[in-house]
Amino acid sequence: MMRSSKWLLPVRVLLTYQVLLLLLRQAKGEESHCTSVAGMVKLLDLEAQLIDNLEDYAVELEKKLQTVKRSITSLRLENDKARGSTEDYLSNPLNSFSLIRRMNRDLITWQLYLDDPVGLSQVERIQELREHMPTHTDVEEAVTALDRIQNTYGLKVPEIAHGLLNGKQYNVSLTVLDTYAMGQILFDQKNYMAAASWIYQTVVLMDAFSLAAPLEISKNEVRMVYAETLLKLNQLADALKVVNIALTDNPQDIKLLLKKSEIETMIRTGTNNAPPVKAQATVGPTAYQVGCRGQFPPSADSKLYCLYNRTTSPFLILAPLKMELVGLEPYMVLYHDVLSPKEITELQGMATPGLKRATVYQASSGRNEVVKTRTSKVAWFPDGYNPLTVRLNARISDMTGFNLYGSEMLQLMNYGLGGHYDQHYDFFNNTNSNMTAMSGDRIATVLFYLTDVEQGGATVFPNIRKAVFPQRGSVVMWYNLRDNGQIDTQTLHAACPVIVGSKWVCNKWIREREQIFSRPCLKKRM
Repeated sequence: MMRSSKWLLPVRVLLTYQVLLLLLRQAKGEESHCTSVAGMVKLLDLEAQLIDNLEDYAVELEKKLQTVKRSITSLRLENDKARGSTEDYLSNPLNSFSLIRRMNRDLITWQLYLDDPVGLSQVERIQELREHMPTHTDVEEAVTALDRIQNTYGLKVPEIAHGLLNGKQYNVSLTVLDTYAMGQILFDQKNYMAAASWIYQTVVLMDAFSLAAPLEISKNEVRMVYAETLLKLNQLADALKVVNIALTDNPQDIKLLLKKSEIETMIRTGTNNAPPVKAQATVGPTAYQVGCRGQFPPSADSKLYCLYNRTTSPFLILAPLKMELVGLEPYMVLYHDVLSPKEITELQGMATPGLKRATVYQASSGRNEVVKTRTSKVAWFPDGYNPLTVRLNARISDMTGFNLYGSEMLQLMNYGLGGHYDQHYDFFNNTNSNMTAMSGDRIATVLFYLTDVEQGGATVFPNIRKAVFPQRGSVVMWYNLRDNGQIDTQTLHAACPVIVGSKWVCNKWIREREQIFSRPCLKKRM
């Protein structure tokens, strides 16, 4: 249904301020390939270009190879003829002249031909594309993301390597190079326990699969790294076993022999140069992990119910929304079928070109910064950006009953490999007086789910043991402040790592100052 133009005046007043804020936020963005599925799409296009380039290189090599093969045939024919009757052949002055000429001039020509490098243009093309390729930092972030998925959901390395993710088998598996990279980078990050599992998996895979040049790696190289990892874990006897196994294949390998002698000395003297590793106590999953795994017990609160909301705004009398009461402390509701497929597609199309690495406000520096605890990409849109954003803000006001004047822009987010947002609060609690001076703190959060997520990606509230899983077109809303205006620490929440799927969300943080009449600050109940 069409809405009146009552929304246009306030959004126009805020438009200039919000556009400036948008530009500032985008200017501080940081490129990161693995933090958004939408952002990784271009990597497939880039890989296709590199494969085409490699194919062009192969064609050039093939041309040169065919030229050489054809010449070999004619040269071999002439040489065999001469060697079959050497005196008769060389006694003919024409043959003698031709032989001398071939061995002088033709040889020089062949030398120049062989020296002429093949594929220079292809090498230059790779260099041109290199600036768009993932960096070592990107690979490190991808390793951390996969490790995060494993830890959060309690997955086993062999299962991950063979495509069994959280109990579901996928038609995909990791290669030897994949598992080895996991182990190497986790080792560099001093996460030796995790590194050991991945390097051992590499050894197992190398027994079943071989790598072709130029990507092959030595099994003994991997075993040496595995032995070093075990030494870091103070597992000296196991490290010695690994080295002895490697020596059965290469008994004269000087590096292996030296490593064996070193470990035997450590065992004999009871010394190890590696720093002591803290023993990891066997503990159960945290409340956050339980929620991410969908293992919170169902609520037994009889006060929770579902209804058609017709009362929050006059417009809902004509177009009520399906509302599910999720909790009372804090107040939390889930709306169903709020966004249409067409609106979702338009929102994704708006956001994709401008996605930037998400940041988090840091009180210590007084600014937004890229942090490891939040891995996604975002795009911001002023309230009056287009008819859809105007319509969306009107719908938010209908759902909440709040005045959106002075609130923050719509934020669209796309999560990538293991994308998550660690446990946090949405309120500022005076940690940023500049952000709260004009419009107050964030009284409420409205979070739209634009996509279903095949596995993972829930929004969990560990303190109240509730989890909301993404459902396309649904919206979850909760209050961050209590009735008396004080912060509600029960709103601690997190976005669980995405296992499989592309998670798109859109959120709106509503400020408290304009809600003085719709939700006045009440005295604290005794």
